[in-house]
Amino acid sequence: MTIYTSCLPNDQDMIQALGSIARPLPIATGDACFSGIGDNDSTILVCVERKKIGDLCRCILDGRYLHQLQIAKENGADVFALIVEGVIRPSPEDGLLEVPVWGINPKTMRRCQMWEPVKPTTTYSRFDQYLTELDYLAGVIVKRSRDVQETASIIKALWDNFQTPPDKHNSLRQVFSPPNTKVELVRPSLLRRVVKELDGLGWERSRAVADHFKSVQEMANADVAEWVKIEGIGKKTAEKVVKAVRGWQ
Repeated sequence: MTIYTSCLPNDQDMIQALGSIARPLPIATGDACFSGIGDNDSTILVCVERKKIGDLCRCILDGRYLHQLQIAKENGADVFALIVEGVIRPSPEDGLLEVPVWGINPKTMRRCQMWEPVKPTTTYSRFDQYLTELDYLAGVIVKRSRDVQETASIIKALWDNFQTPPDKHNSLRQVFSPPNTKVELVRPSLLRRVVKELDGLGWERSRAVADHFKSVQEMANADVAEWVKIEGIGKKTAEKVVKAVRGWQ
């Protein structure tokens, strides 16, 4: 696991929390970035930005984070994640966004944790709406963390998630399996029955393979370049399939 991080002074705590997997560099965008696997086994770049509460509130006013997203896109980033770091609450009196601070309680004259409005002043609803807009409209993965240790854990979890191709994630499929809309009364072809046994293809992709090749023999003789012409099959899957098929011969 290697995660490239910003080497700026305000990111030293994050670098320390990430430990040996962090590689501090003067990266062009984000506070952390790493490569992952996208659709069709393609290589993607994931860009992670960490924002403290006050900093993100300033971004709502001046649009700086959107500008940072544009720069990240120009520098080749494919996936964007924002980690909002810090504890917050809505004020019970006026709905302003509040953060905890240490101060002297005027009633007890003892030092304790108190709540005060974040600067610049922002309502909780506007802050939350901004996060929703980033997620829903800009396609940014928005995460919340209490402190830098949790931020580091989130970055590691993101890295782990993007080392697996999207079509290999099965958690949601375990929760929901779409019903069959119709029953096929035609017996599946020999080609489809062969293809469904190949690792990485299965029954869902067997139709596309059967539409591409005229026979089992043609499929068996095909090289990687021919396999990647089929929709939904990337280079890594094609190489694995060709190796498996030629093992039969």
